Amino acid sequence: MNILINYLYEHYPFTTASYFEMAAKEYPEVCIFRSDNYDPKKIDLVLNVEPVGEIIKIPGVPSVYYEIDNHIIAGHDRHFYDQVDMVLLAQEVNREFYSEYNTEILPLGCWPKLHKRYPDEKEKYDIGFIGNDTYPRRRKLLEVLDKNFKLLRATSKPGEEYSRLLNQCKLTFNCSMQQDVNMRFFEAVASGRMLITDFMEEQLIFGNPKVHYDVYNNDAQLVDKVRYYLDHEK
Repeated sequence: MNILINYLYEHYPFTTASYFEMAAKEYPEVCIFRSDNYDPKKIDLVLNVEPVGEIIKIPGVPSVYYEIDNHIIAGHDRHFYDQVDMVLLAQEVNREFYSEYNTEILPLGCWPKLHKRYPDEKEKYDIGFIGNDTYPRRRKLLEVLDKNFKLLRATSKPGEEYSRLLNQCKLTFNCSMQQDVNMRFFEAVASGRMLITDFMEEQLIFGNPKVHYDVYNNDAQLVDKVRYYLDHEK
């Protein structure tokens, strides 16, 4: 299968689409093309992935648009949806705003080949967070953690570097932006370090609290749970 993946390539590798590109290299029967180097006659599928500048659609070839931030966009990018055969949504949240279109849910995830336990990495931190901390609620919670624990607060390229940093933490922290099950949820669990995250109903599709991860509902509960697990590592 020949797949044209269209997105704003300057964001590589910091975008979901880059995972499709990297993963496709594992499958010899799949060839990936970018918008600056493809023959329309040889393309079997066009996968447009947010963020995009414009939709690519080839006559007679199925074209889809994968919207990663539908929890924020809430169906407002109609100029994209109108051009494709199917809209893929990363979140169940706000799906009702896409009822006019052919939609399916394609959750985010991780890459187990890279997001995994690295036994050679020693634990250096009580709890860690890797990513954007500009979101006010998330920043506030990170400041609370920083006052009470040895916190890793960093940014990193996705993949092995990211996962190795998480492996240096006894616990991992997550806070959604707007009730979205983000990639960090999956990456943290896959890293083999216990995840503490805010509660969302949709997370129950992928795992069970206190079995695969644990949840907090407020600042005080977050601190209490981190202390509990640090005192009861087993």
